[in-house]
Amino acid sequence: IDEEEEEEELSDSSSPPIPYAQKPAPEGSCTTDGFCQAGKDLRLVSLCMEQIEIPAGFLLVGAKSPSLPEHILVCAVDKRFLPDDHGKNALLGFSGNCIGCGERGFRYFTEFSNHINLKLTTQPKKQKHLKYYLVRSSQGVLSKGPLICWKG
Repeated sequence: IDEEEEEEELSDSSSPPIPYAQKPAPEGSCTTDGFCQAGKDLRLVSLCMEQIEIPAGFLLVGAKSPSLPEHILVCAVDKRFLPDDHGKNALLGFSGNCIGCGERGFRYFTEFSNHINLKLTTQPKKQKHLKYYLVRSSQGVLSKGPLICWKG
C-alpha cells in the first residue's frame, strides 16, 4: 500500500473528527500561502494575464484556501478527475500539475495540496477545495468561471 493511501484510510468513525494534519514542507521549501513550495506565485490575481501552458486533457481550475479566503489559487487538473455538469462521472483519484514551477505528475490530492501550500483543515472530500473552472476572456484575461459541481 502506498504511504499516502494508507494515511488517508486511517480513520476511526467512532472518534470525533480532528483537524487534518499535513506533513511539514521539505527543508528549504517555500511555505507562503498563495505560492508553491518552489516559491512561485499561484494566485489568480497575479496570473490572470499570463499565458499558461497546460497539457492536453487538463483544465485550469481555481482552488480556495481557507487561509487565503480572498484569493483563488490556479491549478492544472486532469479533467477526467473532475465531475461533469451534473456532478457525476469523475474518476476516483487525482492527477495534477503545478502551474507555478511546472512540476508534473501529482497523483494524490494530499501531495498536490502540500506542494501548493493549500492549508486543509479537513481530510474528507478535500478535492472539493477545487471550486471553480477558470476561463479566459476574449481579451485574454483569466478569471473565475462556473462552480465545479461536486456531488456527495
